[in-house]
Amino acid sequence: MLRKIISGISLFLILSAPALRAQVSETLKAFPYQKAADAAPQLAAMSKWTASDWKELLRLLDIDSLKLSPAYALDAYVNNVAKDPAQRSAAAKTLSKGLTGLNSFFARNLVIQCLGRLGDDAAVSALTKVLRSDRHVGDAARALAAIGSDKALKALEKAASGVSGPAKSEVEAALAHIRKSVAKNTPSFALSKQERKAGFEVLFDGRSLDRWTGNKSGYLLQDGAIVVNPSGGSGGNLYTADQYGNFEFRFEFQLTPGANNGLGIRSPLKGDAAYVGMELQILDNDAEKYKTLQTYQYHGSVYGVVAAKRGFLKPMGEWNRQTVIANGDRIKVILNDEVILDTNVREISKNGTADKRPHPGLLNARGHIGFLGHGDVVKFRNIRILKMD
Repeated sequence: MLRKIISGISLFLILSAPALRAQVSETLKAFPYQKAADAAPQLAAMSKWTASDWKELLRLLDIDSLKLSPAYALDAYVNNVAKDPAQRSAAAKTLSKGLTGLNSFFARNLVIQCLGRLGDDAAVSALTKVLRSDRHVGDAARALAAIGSDKALKALEKAASGVSGPAKSEVEAALAHIRKSVAKNTPSFALSKQERKAGFEVLFDGRSLDRWTGNKSGYLLQDGAIVVNPSGGSGGNLYTADQYGNFEFRFEFQLTPGANNGLGIRSPLKGDAAYVGMELQILDNDAEKYKTLQTYQYHGSVYGVVAAKRGFLKPMGEWNRQTVIANGDRIKVILNDEVILDTNVREISKNGTADKRPHPGLLNARGHIGFLGHGDVVKFRNIRILKMD
């Protein structure tokens, strides 16, 4: 009985709205309903609505005293009718356009929720705008997390570096949710039988940065890889949570044209790893802009200290395999099965380093291992380590 009274009051108010079009009025008579079947004809009619019909529904939704029936109608349409891609896309575009004209907090919140359920690119675009300068940042973040697409993930990652206060925690929570969801569908890297027997540990399995610390917002997880994300700056430094002394570190990397990065080893978390620790260059050696570098600046070199052999990187776009063995003062780098560096850093630097600068961390006994972002996109995957001390 109460439902009928509420429905009757709502219907009376809606019918009294002077701009209400007859078709919208007839449709709204069915809402709210107890079963979807009760409103099947009206829901079918909504799938044929014109832009004017939707504009009228949103106008009514924006009037607080008239929100019940329009809200039920919109929610029911999104849940029960907008099934195929064409309908979802059309609905997302309509709601995206209508969102900017809504004043009611309730109305905007409901439309944002509906956009999250529709999940079309138009919805992602509209929700991204809300993230930038709107009181519904948290609602938009949750809606993007519900969509879960690559575009939604990128929108949240970009927003995370530009918001503060309570909104930042809401965006980061949504980002954690979507990353966890993406990880479930990402193949997990596993050690080979030989590596398991030798005692290797997985540092990155394609799904989680749990064993890493530092600027995690500067690195994305995509298709089982860690991807440097320089959109908010250089990408920053991403370090292992644990420290290592003597070890064998194996990983794969993929460069982009002109890319520059570094692998810090035995480094503290603060300071320039090339000096407070040791940096092994990761570089597109063949890029024109690097043709005049010093020899100790090319790929695999101990930056500023000793040069590695060149000529063993895979063609651009292919994955390279690299192993770094640190055993006391001896550092060995193997690139795609070729030894490109095998040196004793104590001996090589006893009369000074190649760049003539102090490297106080060069002989550190232990420290963190990390990727050192220099503003370029580089991908890393299949990361594992063998402790040798």
